Amino acid sequence: MTATYESIVDAALQLGPDDRCRVAACLWESVGEPVHELEAEELESVLNQRDAELDRDPSQEISHQDFMARFASRRRA
Repeated sequence: MTATYESIVDAALQLGPDDRCRVAACLWESVGEPVHELEAEELESVLNQRDAELDRDPSQEISHQDFMARFASRRRA
């Protein structure tokens, strides 16, 4: 049987808070170091670029919920 994201989350949510924290910490540690974290100046540049893109074409804007749903579906793929 192959575990799925949904089955793992459902099982984890049945644990008590302390055990959920232990599972979360174990999973976080298993990921390793982030590939690349943006420095404050880099982040500011990216945000300014995105803001300018939205000024040029407001139709590109999506809601936070839509972004998170798209991001989550990419992570599962």
